[in-house]
Amino acid sequence: MRVTGSAKCLPSSNTTMKQTMLGHLSCTMHLLLVWTVLIAVHTVLTEGCPDGCQCNQPSTVFCMNRKNPSFPRAIPPNTFSLYLFQNAISSIEENSFSGLWDLQLLDLSHNKLSNLPGGVFKRLTNLSNLDLSSNQITEISAETFQGLSRLERLYLSENNIRSIHPDAFRGLENLLELKLTKNQLVVAPAFSLPHLLLLDLSYNAIPTIQSGVFHARNIETLRVAGLGLKEVPADLLNELKNLHELDLSDNHLTKVPPGLRGLTKLNLAGNVAISQLQPDDFSGLSLLQDLDLSRMSLHILPKGLFQSTPRLRGVSLAQNPFNCVCSLSWLTEWLRVSGVALHRSEETRCHFPPKNAGKILRDLQNSDFGCPIPTTVFVPTTLALTSTAAPTTPTIPRTTYTTTIITTTTTVPHIPTEEPAVPTQVDQQCPPQTCLNGGLCQLDPLGEVECECPPGFYGMYCEMLSLTPADFTEPPKIQLQVLERTSSSLTVDLQSYIQGKKHLPGLRLTVQNLSGLDNRPGIYQLPPTLLHYTLWELSSNSTYRICLGSMRDVSGEPELCSEAQTMAESPTPSAHITQTREGSLTLVLVPAVVAGILLLVVIVSAICYTRRRREKAHACENGGPLELEGVKTGLDEKGELKKLSEISTGTERGWESEEPLMDSSRVGNNNDTPTGRLPHSYF
Repeated sequence: MRVTGSAKCLPSSNTTMKQTMLGHLSCTMHLLLVWTVLIAVHTVLTEGCPDGCQCNQPSTVFCMNRKNPSFPRAIPPNTFSLYLFQNAISSIEENSFSGLWDLQLLDLSHNKLSNLPGGVFKRLTNLSNLDLSSNQITEISAETFQGLSRLERLYLSENNIRSIHPDAFRGLENLLELKLTKNQLVVAPAFSLPHLLLLDLSYNAIPTIQSGVFHARNIETLRVAGLGLKEVPADLLNELKNLHELDLSDNHLTKVPPGLRGLTKLNLAGNVAISQLQPDDFSGLSLLQDLDLSRMSLHILPKGLFQSTPRLRGVSLAQNPFNCVCSLSWLTEWLRVSGVALHRSEETRCHFPPKNAGKILRDLQNSDFGCPIPTTVFVPTTLALTSTAAPTTPTIPRTTYTTTIITTTTTVPHIPTEEPAVPTQVDQQCPPQTCLNGGLCQLDPLGEVECECPPGFYGMYCEMLSLTPADFTEPPKIQLQVLERTSSSLTVDLQSYIQGKKHLPGLRLTVQNLSGLDNRPGIYQLPPTLLHYTLWELSSNSTYRICLGSMRDVSGEPELCSEAQTMAESPTPSAHITQTREGSLTLVLVPAVVAGILLLVVIVSAICYTRRRREKAHACENGGPLELEGVKTGLDEKGELKKLSEISTGTERGWESEEPLMDSSRVGNNNDTPTGRLPHSYF
């Protein structure tokens, strides 16, 4: 019997069988090990990033707007930066950061944290940036930041912090920035931070700051805006030897604090109790570069105020009730000559006198301030010349002229030559238009101007108007103006509403059709920088009510309303148009010529096509070559048709040919074509 098939070798003994089984077992173990490694790699790749987070880089994790109050889990252990803002996280624990030994930045801002357990961050020994702003934290204990010896920036702004333990910042020796803005602190926190460079306590309820409370002599930037301070102790500023930037805005200061030295930036904006500055208020600020004096009660600035600030580069004087009279005229000239930038110049305007009210201060000329024009007056004086040659020589009087510049032309009586010379005194008068609103000007014994104001006015130049009951009557409401109208659009003026408004978040434009069946108003949200806006797709010959207001407060903000009507729709021209003279002739001739040309093209094309078909048919009958579609046959020297073989091989040059757009030999895949090339693509 013959056995067909593949031959196999069978084991000859039990030892061989055991070896074979061990080999299979070893192979299986290797396969299991490889499979385990692959599963681990797959797990790291698919589950290394927490749910709802993004791990764009191996060391950075972004978890934004998860709206999940629980702390995310499965954070990769090699994370350097962890962003968890706007996640509605309400609580954190020490084990929330287990395994994150390398974490350097932690952002927990804009969550709902109200309590920070003691030592909750102590595992984050390498943390350098911690942002806890915009939460609901109420207190900071002594153990809150325990273990954060490498922390450099700590942000606690916009919380509800009422108390801070005196030892809360103990151990944070490397801290560079500390921000506690917009909390509920009533006492300045005491701390010892030798390397602190920035301290921000703005907008708390801290009416006084005692000297010696800050043991941080290297502070460069101190922000204490909106605390309600009435004064700043000179000792406090003297202790901060390295202070460069000081923000005292929105307090209750009545004068510029003394002892200001070495500052490069000073902000006094919003201290409305300061109505007058002294020429030497900034005498110690030779390094000052930026000064903010906006939103105060300044009427006049003394000449020479900025004489001690040669490095000044920018100043803000916006929203002050300036009296644009002659004593302030030096300011515009100083701005022009010094090159100092006037920030918010559009908001730096005159309030008085009435002729300059509302004008931009920087645009005024010297004559606009009412300053008198200097006048030259020649005053004759008599000088006696005495000769010493002989006692009998008579004294010869000689008349000379001395030049005196005064403010107005003054008539001086002539002094007789026979009388001895005496000093001449020129009577001085008030410059014209010094006292406003009909005030009477006079000079005191020292030559200073005094104005006697008429009833209803007061002030140094009678520029202030006393309020009467009639002044409290509501002025007439300005109507919203429509700049342009068509049958389907209305262009609305927005500038009249924007003027006089401060810090508008946006505009709300409401449109309602009073003529149509659908009276539902349409609301448009517009930026506050537009000067006008056009409403499109409106109904023709319809009346619309348009109201403009602010987006800040829908119920309380007054609106500016008006009614406007769109134009009637113009009649559609009829198909039968009657025109005269050249117009009618053009309308008739042009279509006729075009139609004639088209007809001629069609006839010529038909004739050519018929002739060509006949020539092809005749050539077929005589056994001649048939011209292929898309190919022009060439002629030889005798004027006879070339052979197709010569044309196809291209043995001769100089004939014209056109390759067909689609060749049957090229249709199909690459393997079917003779040359193995795809058909030509024209796209």
